[in-house]
Amino acid sequence: MKINYNLFRLLIVGVLLFSGSTLLVGQIDNLTNMSAEWIRLSNRNAAVDAVDIVVYNPAGLTKLTDGFHFNISNQTLIRKPKHSFDLGMGKETYTQDGIDPFIPNFYAAYKKDKWALFGGIYIPAGGAVVDYPKGSINTKLLGYSLIPQFGGLYDHFKNDYLKATSLYLTFTAGGAYAISDFISIAGGLRYIHVKNTTKLGLTVADSTGIIPGTAFDLNAKMTGNGLGGILGIDIFPLEGLNIGIRYETKVKLELEADIIKDSFEGMLISQGDKSRRDLPAMLGVGVSYDITSCLRAEVDFNYFFQKQADWGITSAGNLENAILTAKAAGDCYSLGACLAYQACPKFQVSAGFLYTIFDFKDMAGYFTTVGAFEVLYSDNCNLGAGFCYALTNKVKLNVGVGTTIWKDETIKALAAYPLDLDVQTTNKSFAFAIGTNISL
Repeated sequence: MKINYNLFRLLIVGVLLFSGSTLLVGQIDNLTNMSAEWIRLSNRNAAVDAVDIVVYNPAGLTKLTDGFHFNISNQTLIRKPKHSFDLGMGKETYTQDGIDPFIPNFYAAYKKDKWALFGGIYIPAGGAVVDYPKGSINTKLLGYSLIPQFGGLYDHFKNDYLKATSLYLTFTAGGAYAISDFISIAGGLRYIHVKNTTKLGLTVADSTGIIPGTAFDLNAKMTGNGLGGILGIDIFPLEGLNIGIRYETKVKLELEADIIKDSFEGMLISQGDKSRRDLPAMLGVGVSYDITSCLRAEVDFNYFFQKQADWGITSAGNLENAILTAKAAGDCYSLGACLAYQACPKFQVSAGFLYTIFDFKDMAGYFTTVGAFEVLYSDNCNLGAGFCYALTNKVKLNVGVGTTIWKDETIKALAAYPLDLDVQTTNKSFAFAIGTNISL
């Protein structure tokens, strides 16, 4: 029997364009947790004390001591996004499974007099896994849309699953120059290689067991590359006060599909299909102040220009309702503060928070993108704490722990049209990071 794929195609094509999984803070396209120092402080935009500022305050690198500086760290994330709904057969709840044990970063810089050269390898988006081995709202909607296409041959579906990964591997390089004792500037480039994978499937079946079930599986990956610029300025207006500013340009990313397995026989996506998922431009500003010789405070502000990015279109179940995904999302911004206390020459303790606000223009419209309910995007607050210990004069150990709590939301599932379906969402995550900072 020939299946009418058009009736359910828009329900799942989004997952093929889906750019990944969750983050500790903010959202998948706008990570700020890119070092162990950040995990224990939640704010780094005005820092000048370690080389992880390659990605937070590159102009501040001129304030490091002369010589080589290296920073290596890793984060382990435990994420628990959950969504619940009732399709008329009782409440169903689905939760993310598993942890992400390995999210590393590496930064390096060479400082000499007024100059500093820097480079780094890090992950500004993605970096984790979405894993729903027992399915999710989108596999359920897919299954219920698929059954009628067989003309009564099947009456239910089973064994649905969804697993997606995302990796925005980024290489950055540039330089900084101290114009005077009070102001430094920086410029650089970043090259991003994206690899997103999606595996999903289900089996339609006959409850009598007379007719063998039919399994549908899809295994696809999408890859792309892009180049963007970085500009930074660091201002030191008076002793103990520092201001860091950086701007990262939008990175145009066109992803191309590579089909590994497709039981749908090309009806959902074809080899070589292309889609856009730009990394948005962002502005980061921080102000740091030494309250005493032992106590430093910092406040940060980050703004992500999502509406300027091209994220393709999303749909409320049909093309007539298609909207620009980035326009539905709106822009995003975050505000935070932290304190770092130097308890003794070798030991510093710290704690901070960052609150992220999603300025959705059409939240329900954005959540028609498959993967949105599985990851969850809503206002959230990150709390971080940890310590830095000087193992030697040249080697420091950083350890941080953090938790993020998202605002509970009830979101209309427009992709379930004509059903009037509300989805209740909750989300929380935990992080542990350990790293070292080496100065030679």
